[in-house]
Amino acid sequence: MTVRIGMVGTSWWADSMYLPALTSHADATVAAVCGRDPSRTADFARQWDIAHPTTDVDELFDRDLDAVVIATSNDSHESLTLAALDRGLHVLCEKPLALTPESAGAMASRAHEVGAITLVPFTYRYMPTNQYLKRLISDGYLGRPFHLNLRYFTGYAREPGYNWRFDSERAGSGVLGDLGSHWLDLARWFFGEITAIGALTNAFYERPDRPDGSSYTRSEDSAVMTVRFESGAYGTLQTSAVCWEGTAFNQSHHIDAHGSEGTLYSLNDWETVQEVRGLPAGDAGPSSVLTIPDDIWKGARRDRVHDTYKDVFRSSGAMVGDFVDAVRDGRPCEPDFEVGARVQQLLALASRSAELDGRLLSADR
Repeated sequence: MTVRIGMVGTSWWADSMYLPALTSHADATVAAVCGRDPSRTADFARQWDIAHPTTDVDELFDRDLDAVVIATSNDSHESLTLAALDRGLHVLCEKPLALTPESAGAMASRAHEVGAITLVPFTYRYMPTNQYLKRLISDGYLGRPFHLNLRYFTGYAREPGYNWRFDSERAGSGVLGDLGSHWLDLARWFFGEITAIGALTNAFYERPDRPDGSSYTRSEDSAVMTVRFESGAYGTLQTSAVCWEGTAFNQSHHIDAHGSEGTLYSLNDWETVQEVRGLPAGDAGPSSVLTIPDDIWKGARRDRVHDTYKDVFRSSGAMVGDFVDAVRDGRPCEPDFEVGARVQQLLALASRSAELDGRLLSADR
């Protein structure tokens, strides 16, 4: 079976993430693309040999499609997804799933009602370091988990000018939704359900008005969340877009996990270092580098992190390929809309906690 895909969005992200993965999949074809600008959409279609470019999303949804990829701004996710689900289409929708937990919940409920296969692309689940951490934790390397520390440092908020990611009406939140959604997903994936959450946020850089001169509510460019897990373990999740890392990609991920039987460290500097280190309880330090198994790399290049990232998503079949396979085979895949909706609930609680100066709030379902 060939899975016929409709692409909604013509951004650089659609161009660099989705089209390379979709066009390299033997059982997928991108049958149509929808964008707001006619000229840009036509150019996008020519570049990727897509037969039907359009600026009318209803026209795209009404075509003979099996599934759609929605890679648009956050404020459009709910309406586009619900329209696609009403046509009986399977949906991959960008994160964060919506602007509010109520909207995300409505999307997840509707998908369940119609039996749609869904995916929320929390990309960092698929990177080799995190895949290996998940395996080690699941296999008991930590024993009883005690605490988890995730740090995501990048610097795109330092760039001058308007950025829709800090426009609350369009994005819903700032780094909490953009970066924090990734970290909440990873935290739950590694350590299980979160039962309490608190947050402190700040906007260190002043943002100008929109290009049309209109004002808007500015969102945070730095955040720290504190979480408690159902197991009793706790964690700190730091996300910041105001950091200077001094590397070509100006981004780094740091993960520390401790438990009764050992300690795990992971560093991804988004340049040349992507490693996992471990130290069993009782052993003298320092920690040792743990070799990431070949089956996790799946043939991805290991020298430059950016090359690994490209290979994981473009040629190994991770994430986008998983979604196509699931639609082809008629089976669910994860992280689905239920996961996305739960992350949205936690994001809303984190935002509320920040308004209360970091008060820890119950996150029970």
